[in-house]
Amino acid sequence: MSRSLPMSWSRRRLLLRALQAAGLAALPSSMLAWPRVARALGDATKLDLVELQLGAGCISRPSAWLRLLYEVEQTTSVVTLARAPSLGPDDPALFDHPLAVLVGHDALSDLDDLAVAQLGRYLQYGGFLFIDDTSGVEDSAFDSSVRQLCARLFPTRPLAPLPSDHSLYRAFFLIQQPVGRLAMMPWLEGIDLGEVTPVIYCRNDLSGALARGADGRNAFPVVPGGELQRREAVKLGINLVLYALTSNYKHDLTHVRQLVDDGRIEE
Repeated sequence: MSRSLPMSWSRRRLLLRALQAAGLAALPSSMLAWPRVARALGDATKLDLVELQLGAGCISRPSAWLRLLYEVEQTTSVVTLARAPSLGPDDPALFDHPLAVLVGHDALSDLDDLAVAQLGRYLQYGGFLFIDDTSGVEDSAFDSSVRQLCARLFPTRPLAPLPSDHSLYRAFFLIQQPVGRLAMMPWLEGIDLGEVTPVIYCRNDLSGALARGADGRNAFPVVPGGELQRREAVKLGINLVLYALTSNYKHDLTHVRQLVDDGRIEE
Protein backbone atom coordinates (compact mmCIF):
# COMPACT_ATOMS: atom_id res chain seq x y z
CA MET A 1 0.00 0.00 0.00
CA SER A 2 1.36 3.42 -0.92
CA ARG A 3 0.41 6.78 0.51
CA SER A 4 1.57 10.30 -0.29
CA LEU A 5 1.39 13.64 1.51
CA PRO A 6 -0.04 16.63 -0.37
CA MET A 7 2.72 19.26 -0.57
CA SER A 8 0.39 22.20 0.13
CA TRP A 9 -1.14 20.52 3.19
CA SER A 10 1.86 18.92 4.86
CA ARG A 11 1.30 17.76 8.43
CA ARG A 12 3.76 20.33 9.73
CA ARG A 13 1.87 23.14 7.98
CA LEU A 14 -1.51 21.86 9.13
CA LEU A 15 -0.37 21.75 12.74
CA LEU A 16 1.19 25.19 12.57
CA ARG A 17 -1.95 26.78 11.12
CA ALA A 18 -4.18 25.02 13.63
CA LEU A 19 -2.00 26.30 16.48
CA GLN A 20 -2.07 29.82 15.08
CA ALA A 21 -5.84 29.73 14.78
CA ALA A 22 -6.14 28.55 18.38
CA GLY A 23 -4.05 31.47 19.59
CA LEU A 24 -1.11 29.30 20.61
CA ALA A 25 1.27 31.10 18.28
CA ALA A 26 1.27 33.94 20.78
CA LEU A 27 3.19 31.78 23.26
CA PRO A 28 6.81 32.77 23.93
CA SER A 29 9.22 31.56 21.28
CA SER A 30 11.02 29.49 23.90
CA MET A 31 7.83 27.45 24.26
CA LEU A 32 6.74 27.27 20.64
CA ALA A 33 9.31 27.54 17.86
CA TRP A 34 7.60 26.36 14.69
CA PRO A 35 9.25 27.36 11.42
CA ARG A 36 7.58 29.77 9.02
CA VAL A 37 5.68 28.15 6.20
CA ALA A 38 7.88 27.98 3.12
CA ARG A 39 6.53 29.56 -0.04
CA ALA A 40 8.85 27.56 -2.30
CA LEU A 41 10.43 24.14 -2.27
CA GLY A 42 13.46 23.89 0.00
CA ASP A 43 14.76 22.33 3.17
CA ALA A 44 11.67 23.43 5.12
CA THR A 45 9.52 21.09 3.00
CA LYS A 46 11.78 18.08 3.55
CA LEU A 47 11.56 15.55 6.35
CA ASP A 48 14.32 15.00 8.88
CA LEU A 49 14.32 13.75 12.46
CA VAL A 50 16.08 14.57 15.69
CA GLU A 51 17.78 12.41 18.32
CA LEU A 52 16.78 13.28 21.87
CA GLN A 53 19.67 13.34 24.32
CA LEU A 54 18.77 12.92 27.97
CA GLY A 55 22.28 12.45 29.30
CA ALA A 56 23.30 9.18 30.92
CA GLY A 57 21.77 6.05 29.42
CA CYS A 58 21.30 7.51 25.93
CA ILE A 59 23.29 6.62 22.86
CA SER A 60 23.49 8.27 19.44
CA ARG A 61 23.11 6.37 16.18
CA PRO A 62 22.79 8.99 13.45
CA SER A 63 23.81 6.49 10.76
CA ALA A 64 20.68 4.46 11.53
CA TRP A 65 18.40 7.44 10.98
CA LEU A 66 20.21 8.63 7.88
CA ARG A 67 19.73 5.17 6.43
CA LEU A 68 16.06 5.21 7.38
CA LEU A 69 15.53 8.62 5.77
CA TYR A 70 17.20 7.31 2.61
CA GLU A 71 14.99 4.22 2.60
CA VAL A 72 11.88 6.36 3.12
CA GLU A 73 12.72 8.59 0.16
CA GLN A 74 13.57 5.63 -2.09
CA THR A 75 10.39 3.75 -1.17
CA THR A 76 7.73 6.44 -0.77
CA SER A 77 6.87 9.90 -2.09
CA VAL A 78 8.21 11.61 1.06
CA VAL A 79 11.18 13.90 0.37
CA THR A 80 13.80 13.81 3.13
CA LEU A 81 16.77 15.81 4.33
CA ALA A 82 19.77 13.71 5.35
CA ARG A 83 20.34 14.94 8.89
CA ALA A 84 19.63 13.71 12.41
CA PRO A 85 20.77 16.39 14.87
CA SER A 86 20.88 15.79 18.62
CA LEU A 87 18.79 18.02 20.90
CA GLY A 88 17.79 18.12 24.52
CA PRO A 89 14.08 17.86 25.40
CA ASP A 90 14.09 21.46 26.65
CA ASP A 91 15.55 22.89 23.43
CA PRO A 92 12.92 25.01 21.61
CA ALA A 93 14.40 23.83 18.29
CA LEU A 94 12.69 20.51 18.99
CA PHE A 95 9.50 22.02 17.58
CA ASP A 96 11.18 22.36 14.18
CA HIS A 97 11.20 18.56 13.80
CA PRO A 98 8.00 16.46 13.60
CA LEU A 99 9.87 13.24 14.45
CA ALA A 100 12.10 12.58 17.45
CA VAL A 101 13.88 9.40 18.54
CA LEU A 102 15.24 8.38 21.92
CA VAL A 103 17.78 5.55 21.88
CA GLY A 104 19.25 4.04 25.02
CA HIS A 105 20.66 1.06 26.85
CA ASP A 106 20.86 2.08 30.51
CA ALA A 107 19.12 4.18 33.16
CA LEU A 108 18.27 7.68 31.95
CA SER A 109 19.14 10.87 33.76
CA ASP A 110 16.22 12.43 35.59
CA LEU A 111 14.65 15.33 33.72
CA ASP A 112 13.57 18.51 35.45
CA ASP A 113 9.92 19.51 35.34
CA LEU A 114 10.50 22.14 32.63
CA ALA A 115 12.02 19.60 30.24
CA VAL A 116 9.21 17.13 30.88
CA ALA A 117 6.60 19.84 30.34
CA GLN A 118 8.11 20.91 27.01
CA LEU A 119 8.45 17.34 25.77
CA GLY A 120 4.82 16.70 26.68
CA ARG A 121 3.80 19.89 24.89
CA TYR A 122 5.74 18.81 21.80
CA LEU A 123 3.85 15.52 21.71
CA GLN A 124 0.46 17.11 22.33
CA TYR A 125 1.02 19.65 19.55
CA GLY A 126 1.62 16.92 16.96
CA GLY A 127 5.20 15.75 17.49
CA PHE A 128 6.06 12.05 17.44
CA LEU A 129 8.53 10.20 19.67
CA PHE A 130 9.99 6.78 18.90
CA ILE A 131 11.82 5.13 21.80
CA ASP A 132 14.31 2.33 21.09
CA ASP A 133 15.66 0.02 23.80
CA THR A 134 18.98 -1.37 22.58
CA SER A 135 19.91 -3.31 25.72
CA GLY A 136 18.50 -6.69 24.74
CA VAL A 137 17.57 -7.23 28.40
CA GLU A 138 13.95 -7.88 29.34
CA ASP A 139 14.10 -5.97 32.63
CA SER A 140 16.59 -3.32 31.58
CA ALA A 141 17.34 -0.16 33.52
CA PHE A 142 16.52 1.75 30.36
CA ASP A 143 13.06 0.15 30.25
CA SER A 144 12.38 1.19 33.84
CA SER A 145 13.49 4.75 33.07
CA VAL A 146 11.30 4.91 29.96
CA ARG A 147 8.23 3.86 31.91
CA GLN A 148 8.95 6.43 34.59
CA LEU A 149 9.38 9.16 31.96
CA CYS A 150 6.16 8.20 30.18
CA ALA A 151 4.29 8.24 33.50
CA ARG A 152 5.49 11.82 34.05
CA LEU A 153 4.55 12.85 30.51
CA PHE A 154 1.06 11.30 30.58
CA PRO A 155 0.12 10.21 34.13
CA THR A 156 -3.28 8.87 33.12
CA ARG A 157 -2.23 7.15 29.88
CA PRO A 158 0.22 4.30 30.47
CA LEU A 159 2.31 2.52 27.88
CA ALA A 160 0.44 -0.48 26.52
CA PRO A 161 0.97 -3.02 23.72
CA LEU A 162 -0.35 -1.83 20.37
CA PRO A 163 -3.26 -3.93 19.09
CA SER A 164 -2.49 -6.13 16.12
CA ASP A 165 -4.74 -3.99 13.89
CA HIS A 166 -3.03 -0.71 14.83
CA SER A 167 -2.59 1.47 11.76
CA LEU A 168 1.18 1.63 12.27
CA TYR A 169 1.39 -2.02 11.22
CA ARG A 170 -0.16 -1.14 7.86
CA ALA A 171 0.95 2.47 7.36
CA PHE A 172 2.88 1.38 4.25
CA PHE A 173 3.94 -2.26 4.53
CA LEU A 174 1.96 -4.97 6.26
CA ILE A 175 3.99 -5.80 9.38
CA GLN A 176 3.42 -9.21 10.90
CA GLN A 177 5.95 -8.87 13.73
CA PRO A 178 7.94 -5.75 14.69
CA VAL A 179 11.61 -6.73 14.72
CA GLY A 180 14.94 -4.95 14.90
CA ARG A 181 18.44 -6.21 15.63
CA LEU A 182 16.58 -8.57 17.95
CA ALA A 183 13.20 -10.28 17.92
CA MET A 184 12.81 -10.35 21.69
CA MET A 185 9.36 -8.76 22.02
CA PRO A 186 6.56 -9.66 19.56
CA TRP A 187 4.83 -6.29 19.95
CA LEU A 188 5.40 -2.56 20.17
CA GLU A 189 4.03 -0.42 22.96
CA GLY A 190 2.55 3.05 22.75
CA ILE A 191 0.64 5.84 24.45
CA ASP A 192 -2.68 6.76 22.86
CA LEU A 193 -4.02 10.30 22.87
CA GLY A 194 -7.46 10.04 21.38
CA GLU A 195 -7.12 8.75 17.83
CA VAL A 196 -3.33 9.01 17.64
CA THR A 197 -0.33 7.34 19.26
CA PRO A 198 2.40 10.00 19.57
CA VAL A 199 4.77 7.76 21.57
CA ILE A 200 5.84 4.33 20.32
CA TYR A 201 8.29 2.12 22.18
CA CYS A 202 10.34 -0.76 20.73
CA ARG A 203 12.31 -3.30 22.81
CA ASN A 204 14.00 -4.95 19.79
CA ASP A 205 16.76 -2.41 19.00
CA LEU A 206 15.44 -1.16 15.68
CA SER A 207 18.33 1.29 15.30
CA GLY A 208 20.81 -1.56 15.68
CA ALA A 209 19.41 -3.21 12.56
CA LEU A 210 19.67 0.06 10.62
CA ALA A 211 23.02 1.39 11.84
CA ARG A 212 26.09 1.36 9.60
CA GLY A 213 29.75 1.67 10.41
CA ALA A 214 32.25 4.14 9.00
CA ASP A 215 32.90 1.72 6.13
CA GLY A 216 29.22 1.74 5.13
CA ARG A 217 28.63 -1.84 6.21
CA ASN A 218 25.97 -2.95 8.66
CA ALA A 219 27.22 -2.20 12.15
CA PHE A 220 25.61 -5.13 14.00
CA PRO A 221 24.54 -8.68 13.20
CA VAL A 222 20.80 -9.33 13.31
CA VAL A 223 19.55 -12.32 15.29
CA PRO A 224 17.99 -14.75 14.91
CA GLY A 225 16.72 -13.99 11.39
CA GLY A 226 19.78 -12.47 9.71
CA GLU A 227 19.39 -10.29 6.63
CA LEU A 228 15.73 -11.16 6.08
CA GLN A 229 15.00 -9.87 9.57
CA ARG A 230 17.04 -6.74 8.84
CA ARG A 231 14.87 -6.04 5.81
CA GLU A 232 11.75 -6.44 7.96
CA ALA A 233 13.27 -3.94 10.40
CA VAL A 234 13.70 -1.47 7.54
CA LYS A 235 10.04 -1.91 6.65
CA LEU A 236 9.08 -1.24 10.26
CA GLY A 237 11.15 1.94 10.24
CA ILE A 238 9.43 3.15 7.06
CA ASN A 239 6.04 2.42 8.62
CA LEU A 240 7.00 4.41 11.71
CA VAL A 241 7.83 7.45 9.60
CA LEU A 242 4.68 7.18 7.50
CA TYR A 243 2.55 6.69 10.61
CA ALA A 244 4.12 9.72 12.28
CA LEU A 245 3.34 11.85 9.23
CA THR A 246 -0.18 10.62 8.49
CA SER A 247 -1.60 9.21 11.73
CA ASN A 248 -3.98 12.12 12.30
CA TYR A 249 -3.74 13.70 8.86
CA LYS A 250 -7.44 13.33 8.05
CA HIS A 251 -8.42 14.57 11.49
CA ASP A 252 -6.13 17.61 11.19
CA LEU A 253 -7.34 18.37 7.67
CA THR A 254 -10.97 18.37 8.79
CA HIS A 255 -10.15 20.60 11.75
CA VAL A 256 -8.21 23.12 9.69
CA ARG A 257 -10.81 23.13 6.92
CA GLN A 258 -13.43 24.04 9.53
CA LEU A 259 -11.24 26.90 10.75
CA VAL A 260 -10.95 28.14 7.15
CA ASP A 261 -14.70 27.92 6.67
CA ASP A 262 -15.25 29.85 9.89
CA GLY A 263 -12.95 32.63 8.68
CA ARG A 264 -10.45 32.11 11.52
CA ILE A 265 -7.55 31.41 9.16
CA GLU A 266 -6.95 32.24 5.52
CA GLU A 267 -6.31 29.71 2.78
